[in-house]
Amino acid sequence: MADKLRKRRLSTRQKTTTLFYLWHNLRDIKAETERLADEELGLLLGMVELLVEDRISGLNIAHGAMLAAADTARPN
Repeated sequence: MADKLRKRRLSTRQKTTTLFYLWHNLRDIKAETERLADEELGLLLGMVELLVEDRISGLNIAHGAMLAAADTARPN
C-alpha cells in the first residue's frame, strides 16, 4: 500500500474549469441526441446536465467570477 500514489486535490478553479468542460460536452452530446430523436437519452443527459450545473453553483463562486475566469481555451 505504501507504493500507492495519492491523488492531488484540485483547486476550486480547476474543479470549475473541469465541470465547465463537462457541461459543454454534455450540451454537445444532448444536441446530437436530439438529432437522433432519442428522447430517453435526451432526458437522461438533461438530468446529468442539471446535476453538473448544481455542482458548479455549489463551489462558492462569488457572483460567477470563478466560472467567468475558467480556462475555456481548450477547443471542443
